[in-house]
Amino acid sequence: MKTPLAGILSIAFVIPPAFAGPVEEMIATDTAFAKMAQEENVPTAFAAYAADDVWMFPEGGDAYQGRDNLIERFSGWPDGANLEWFPQEGMAAPGGDFGFTWGRYVFTARSDEGENVSHGKYVSIWRKENGAWKFVADIGNSGPAPETAD
Repeated sequence: MKTPLAGILSIAFVIPPAFAGPVEEMIATDTAFAKMAQEENVPTAFAAYAADDVWMFPEGGDAYQGRDNLIERFSGWPDGANLEWFPQEGMAAPGGDFGFTWGRYVFTARSDEGENVSHGKYVSIWRKENGAWKFVADIGNSGPAPETAD
């Protein structure tokens, strides 16, 4: 005769956890955001994942606010340019609806003169809105290429 506890434990080992934590959700969202940038294009991905009240902090430029401003600025995205990023880690507020991810990026610009590649780090601040994660701030700065293991 099986005890109720044995039945519960057998179900627990068969059914995987249904819910990821907020950090895992943000990293998964950031990863999907990066994938969309590669499969469609960078401006479309930024427009899709930005909150209406987003703050952008472009390197070498003034900060600006608003999804409409983001879309307008990304309308001048250079032909042949690509931004690829790789989320590394994140942290969430205790309420589980706010946090950040950070990672590394590679920006490649192609022109008649050749290819220019730059590397850097970024932080995206996320807020959960109606069950979906939207970034409310994006900050990046250039830096050396990451060291590779020989």
